[in-house]
Amino acid sequence: MPRPTTGPARSLTARDARLVPPDRRLAVGALAALAAVVTAVLAWRYAGDSGAGRTDRELGDLLEQRGTGRAVSEVVASVGGPVPTAVVLLVLAAVAWRVRGGRGLALVLAGPPAAMVTTSLALKPLVGRTRGDELAFPSGHATSVASLTVAAAVLVLGLPGLSRARRALVALAAGAVVTAVAVALIARDYHYPTDTAGAVGVALAVVLAAALAVDAFADVVADPGPDPREFDPRERPTDVLPRAQAPEGQPRARASSRASSSEAAAGPEPGSG
Repeated sequence: MPRPTTGPARSLTARDARLVPPDRRLAVGALAALAAVVTAVLAWRYAGDSGAGRTDRELGDLLEQRGTGRAVSEVVASVGGPVPTAVVLLVLAAVAWRVRGGRGLALVLAGPPAAMVTTSLALKPLVGRTRGDELAFPSGHATSVASLTVAAAVLVLGLPGLSRARRALVALAAGAVVTAVAVALIARDYHYPTDTAGAVGVALAVVLAAALAVDAFADVVADPGPDPREFDPRERPTDVLPRAQAPEGQPRARASSRASSSEAAAGPEPGSG
């Protein structure tokens, strides 16, 4: 009976594994597409707006905090700031390289930064929703936290041999982190609830698409196909290409007629008769 893989061999397997297992690619792609659609709908709904919608008002009143709760919310909301984001990104990149190899490092360096750029330089000025004097949709702080959290979740959930219970625990932990930061931003009146929802949509759409793209590129690099340099130019095309098949009975008839014609033209062989 083969022994279970442990130690360095197990680590190597995890480093070489795909970020998204093949049997989950369709579901991950569908989730990324759904997140993009939800973000687009919210962007269209609140484009050029400066006030809160009904949903925003109701959730904002529900999450309003005072005293100690507001102080805690301030600390949590600051997690998505530039300095904490940069520190977490560097740490996550190092961990991704150690645990998931080149695929993991590429995901961390491509996915979260792309989501942050999409929010800050594309969607915010394009949508033009404001809260006070600041562009609000989607939330930049929420995008930073959500994109890093989604990337970390992809790294962990793609590990070979992870049990279903542990996968559920990782997903719940990731959701709790993103929800805590979103609630803090809303409670501190920095953003409307729909701003944070749009940020989560951007993070899911961009980071999951990046994971699928990294896997596709890595698979091509790992197996580029036959090397054209292995082809021998001295070989005739008929030696390497399959011959076309003629209808049944036709090749033999033609071969027989050609043989008869050749024998008739050549005459009797010397010494025969």
